[in-house]
Amino acid sequence: MTRIEEKVRRGFDLVRRAGEDSDLLGAALLAFHSALSDYLDAELRRSPLLSDAERRAIDEGTMTWAMRAALAQRAGLLTEKQRDRVLEINRVRAGFAHGEGFAGTARSVAAYGEFVAELCGFTPSASTRSAATPRTPTGAHRATIDPTETAARPSSATAASGLRARAEERKARRAGLIPESGSFRVALAAVAVLFLIVLAVIGMQQLTPAPPSIAGAPPTTLAASIAPPPTNTPTPRKARIVNLPPGGPGWLRTTPSFRAPTQPIPLSEGLEVTLLDRDPVDAEGTRWRFVSVGGYDGWCPEHNLALGNG
Repeated sequence: MTRIEEKVRRGFDLVRRAGEDSDLLGAALLAFHSALSDYLDAELRRSPLLSDAERRAIDEGTMTWAMRAALAQRAGLLTEKQRDRVLEINRVRAGFAHGEGFAGTARSVAAYGEFVAELCGFTPSASTRSAATPRTPTGAHRATIDPTETAARPSSATAASGLRARAEERKARRAGLIPESGSFRVALAAVAVLFLIVLAVIGMQQLTPAPPSIAGAPPTTLAASIAPPPTNTPTPRKARIVNLPPGGPGWLRTTPSFRAPTQPIPLSEGLEVTLLDRDPVDAEGTRWRFVSVGGYDGWCPEHNLALGNG
């Protein structure tokens, strides 16, 4: 068994044992993602498209997931849709690794495990794939239950519905939708009474005839409305990526500096970006512009932008 297959099997084993334990589900996601990292690095080492610096980053363990996913797509190991899915999972993985709570389900984690196993070129066994499938006791198992116990407790359907109702109530209370104190009910009753009084007053006003006007003519209603002046929405300015160095994509920076961290989306020659409404910044002998592309904002050197609309 290879190291990659061992990690995938360990991930499915964690999903099977996790139940509702979010920490174990997060650990299973880490195992699947680590297996995919090992697989892509091994395949990229054999690709003739990589530069010496990129191979060195793989060997030294300094390659970021954004670069790994972009290189894997360029080498034909991932489609664009698969690359986006992997980067989204990596953001979840990074949050869990830095102490954030894991909110995924056993079924979603197992589905990612299937995805990783398929990319790596092997299929988990049927017993492994059933990790996230809820298990129903068989008739033989039910027959071993003591009938006195069955008579002494409510049916499973009633108990399950009660548990679900209590779970929903706890969720609503945590979200602040159902206050714990009875003062909320008192306030709600007061609002209802006030609403009924308002309706009664409006009904009495509608039944009371309007007084005639002095000139005997029916009263008129001033119905002229003043329309607000139209506002001009500025058309977003567009630009295209140009003058990239050969051998690799460009990257947006989180701050106007070549040493700043990069955003996950790679920049290719001719890619259209949107200029955001921020003043240019001169730093490190370069003028930087703040742009947006693919849902990410960042700084790009102005000499890499062909400015213009369209």
